[in-house]
Amino acid sequence: MKTSIKSISPKKLLILATMLGGGFLLVYTCLFTSIVRARVIKVDNLVKEFEAQFQNDPLKALQQRSTQKIVIQEGFNYDKGLDANCLTWASEPVVSGWTQDSKDSDFVVDYYVPANTKAIICTTPLFAGALTADTDKPFSYEVYLTEYGLRVRVIIGVSEIRELCQTLTLNSNCLNSLLKQQAIVYYKPL
Repeated sequence: MKTSIKSISPKKLLILATMLGGGFLLVYTCLFTSIVRARVIKVDNLVKEFEAQFQNDPLKALQQRSTQKIVIQEGFNYDKGLDANCLTWASEPVVSGWTQDSKDSDFVVDYYVPANTKAIICTTPLFAGALTADTDKPFSYEVYLTEYGLRVRVIIGVSEIRELCQTLTLNSNCLNSLLKQQAIVYYKPL
């Protein structure tokens, strides 16, 4: 008895490869490509606001420069949309990691934004969808004044995911590389 194994036709193989490639591209775009503009950062307005805080006492401004910050918490629907600038503008990440708050530890990513630039925060489609779905958690970021510009800290509040990941993998940093890609600050000189 001969057993015949039907071979897959080249046409079916091409269709299967195209579907798998398209699926992989879709997953990659949703998880790792920050193409949705989540916020426009008004750099000039923030610098003026910092200057106004300590206008009467320049010595105090120099002493408190590293701790001086502005927290911006607005709903996600403000300034969002697909933006090609998310793919072409520069980005300068400084540091990323989990905050040390034992009650609600958030993942944060710090970026440097030079003075006299336009700046935007871009997110992945997955993170944009999560922010839109969860209206109780506003999209927040903090801005610190530095000697050469601004340091923008994007707060990604996903402490629930961290606990689950730590329990499953026994690794406290198991999602760091994925979370760093969820919200990126891009800038372009004026």
